[in-house]
Amino acid sequence: MLSRRHFTGLAAAAVAVPFVNVGIQPAAAHPEALGFGSAYDARPPDPTGVVLGSPGFEVGADATEALQAAVDEASRRGIANKLGDILGGARDFPLGDGGGVVFVPPGTYNLSAPIDVHDSVRIIGFGRRRPRFVLAPNSPGYAGSVPRDVFSFRRRPVGGPVSYANNDTFGSGLINVDIAIGSGNPQAIAVRFGGAQLCLLQDLDLDVGDGWAGIDHNANLIQRVRVRGGAVGLNAYAASAGWPTTVLDCRFTGQRETAVRANNDAKLVLVRTVLAGTPRGVECVPAQFLHLYLHGCVLEDVAEGIVMNDSDQLPGATDPRIRNSNQLNLVDSVVRRTPTVLTLAQSGRRTSARDGGIDLSYGLRITDGLSAREARADGVVMVQGAPDRDVLTTDVPELPSVSTWVSVADVAVRMGRTIGTGGDDLPVFQAAVDRHENVFVPIGEYVLAGTLRLRQNTNLIGLHPRQTWLRTPDGTPYFGDPDRPRALVETPFGGRNIVHGLGLDTARNTPGAVNISWRSGRGSYLADLATQFVKWHPNDVPGGDPGYTYRGKHKYGIWVRGGGGVLSNIWSSNGWADNGLLVEHSSVPTSAYELSIEHHQHREVVLRQVSGWQFFGLQTEDHIYGWQSQAVELDRCHHLLFGNSVLFRVATVLGPSPYGVGLRDCHDIVFRGTRGYRDKTPEFTQWGAAVADVRSRRVVPEPEFAVLEIR
Repeated sequence: MLSRRHFTGLAAAAVAVPFVNVGIQPAAAHPEALGFGSAYDARPPDPTGVVLGSPGFEVGADATEALQAAVDEASRRGIANKLGDILGGARDFPLGDGGGVVFVPPGTYNLSAPIDVHDSVRIIGFGRRRPRFVLAPNSPGYAGSVPRDVFSFRRRPVGGPVSYANNDTFGSGLINVDIAIGSGNPQAIAVRFGGAQLCLLQDLDLDVGDGWAGIDHNANLIQRVRVRGGAVGLNAYAASAGWPTTVLDCRFTGQRETAVRANNDAKLVLVRTVLAGTPRGVECVPAQFLHLYLHGCVLEDVAEGIVMNDSDQLPGATDPRIRNSNQLNLVDSVVRRTPTVLTLAQSGRRTSARDGGIDLSYGLRITDGLSAREARADGVVMVQGAPDRDVLTTDVPELPSVSTWVSVADVAVRMGRTIGTGGDDLPVFQAAVDRHENVFVPIGEYVLAGTLRLRQNTNLIGLHPRQTWLRTPDGTPYFGDPDRPRALVETPFGGRNIVHGLGLDTARNTPGAVNISWRSGRGSYLADLATQFVKWHPNDVPGGDPGYTYRGKHKYGIWVRGGGGVLSNIWSSNGWADNGLLVEHSSVPTSAYELSIEHHQHREVVLRQVSGWQFFGLQTEDHIYGWQSQAVELDRCHHLLFGNSVLFRVATVLGPSPYGVGLRDCHDIVFRGTRGYRDKTPEFTQWGAAVADVRSRRVVPEPEFAVLEIR
């Protein structure tokens, strides 16, 4: 962030205002340059995966039929094991939102028709060079008038209708493969991406050529993806069911029209992403507001960097809630040979920029919030600061080489034990992490009757958080005391750990249970993680939603105690816990990407004595019976940044809530972009105030704004 500089107002309404320096540094102690190589250099040792090319899935000159059969089989296995089932029986959905893993060996595979990626199936390539899928030139159906997918994320419940992935789709992924579109396919889309939580596009090269788009629609996390060519790189919408999408460490180059096109209510967070060699970096379609946040990005050789609609020209803009929903933040970024960094479409107003560092906002800005000096202004403001510099060094650790992974199943065999059959698996898991640095957990269900304690450099790795579960025995006394909370998994203070691709379930009658106690420090990585799915509901209601009959009590969900590092793509929805994310006593510089914290009775996110954290694409949800839950509680915190948060209240909530974010004794807090308004039953779904100081009772009443700084 830029330190207390005066913005130069470029629109008529803009005024010069000082901006808070939140003083945040990159999260990793030893940042690593991106290589965009293969993330899985060998096949992960999971016997449950379906291997393309294995018996029954042999590949001929055209791999379409074999790959679809492998995806179908992975889906069948997940439906059968029921490990991923959430929605079975709810809202008239039959059983079957399971899924599994398809492994793709290295090589080149020809495709001629769409591949349906069923809900919760993950396609994972492996090898020293990533496998490559090629849509054959002049493939049937890709030259008409309607865009057509090569890979298509789908929802396919057993006996139910097949549809594009939606808000009941969780955990699907396309990972570590490349896709090339041959010539003569002008309507081809490399990936139609959708889903609600834990969905991934990761480690992909998409060579679109003269096709239409690299990615159409969007779910949760798009990470280390390079899109080359096409008319559009990312054709973006609001992710299901209205969530933000984080585009992390990506590259969009050479698009004929625009790198990113934003359609209805798109909420986009771009971090360390390059938009280059295209007429427009980001454009918003007419009559739509846009929540756009770019941090550490580069716009290079782009004629018009960002094209947005004028806020006062939006349909319904006489309502300030609509007008203030149009939000742009370009933070700590760089422009190179991009003469116009921002164009406002209706008025034609243009903001030019010289090469170098840039910080820009468009929309409502509130300075000195919650004080007697609180001020508001609207329009474009920009600071051009440091000269051109490297802003693309990632803070996200890479997974260790697969060749170094030791399967916990192999450790069990050497110990003469079996795991995943219902007995206590903790002795085997503890032996595995005590003896080995990189421990792999195959798909399955494992019971831990106590705390699994990782060592200083232990990594615990799975491939699918809704198919790989560590579970607490129900009713065990070890997790029975809420005054002595104990975690299912615990990391050491100051450790350098990776915990990845796992589901954590603390059962029902475990009032002292914590899903994970995270005390690791810089360079650590907690990612692709799920907790059990629970919607809190009162005792006189049979379920938190039709089909959800779970009732229990737990202490915390994710408990960060003095730790930090990088947190990414986490879904904490254990609604009977006191909160979904609790961070205490942490000054570790931390980046939190695409966290979904939902369904709790009182509070979703709680931070106590925390500094130096950045949240990108935070999403909370208060549901029908959890309508009194507060989105974020900040207590004695300072130097925090929230980039494009979505504080969501479903249309069925039963009453109003006074404020989304409550602060006590906090300073140097910056919110850049927030979504807190819904037009459905707004008397309930809109927060009474976005932010409140619980001591002074001062509030920021606007539910949406581009910038709010609190000194």
